[in-house]
Amino acid sequence: MTANDDPFEELLLRLEPQAASAAERYCRLRGKLIRFFQWKRCRDAESLADEAIGRLLTKIYEGEQIDKPGGYLYGIAQNVLREDMRRTARLVQIEDEGEMAHGDSRIAADDDPFVECAKLCSARLPDDKRRLLEQYYSDEGSRAELARGMGLSLAALRTKIHRLKAELKQCYQDCIRGPR
Repeated sequence: MTANDDPFEELLLRLEPQAASAAERYCRLRGKLIRFFQWKRCRDAESLADEAIGRLLTKIYEGEQIDKPGGYLYGIAQNVLREDMRRTARLVQIEDEGEMAHGDSRIAADDDPFVECAKLCSARLPDDKRRLLEQYYSDEGSRAELARGMGLSLAALRTKIHRLKAELKQCYQDCIRGPR
């Protein structure tokens, strides 16, 4: 490897040596990760795959020496999976507690501070951002088509969605904590 080579491209070459280009290597690797998360029945396999690749990139650019890239990436994917499972379990637990505390979940939704904060933060988003999130997470059409329609690459669309989710998360956390 020369000083001008990209460490991520080097890793992609080691992970996907059959592919002709770095882009094809990346697509194959991402596809494998998506299938892994789908096989584990994750709701948003694409985002989880992107998270795993993002963590791998962070490690590479921090100078981490990776001897067995397949095993290393699998370990990252396992960690992302466990975190997603914990997050999902917490959401289910919160929903169950809301139903137990209020009886009928339809009634609970009106009084539940978690639901109220979610509604409040969603309402604070500008209409165009809210519609974008709805389109991104709807089952209609593909995300690639949505990105093309906006004149963005799929990666740029994902970055835009990630930023929107971070904005919502911050609002939600502030709301749950309440006034200080």
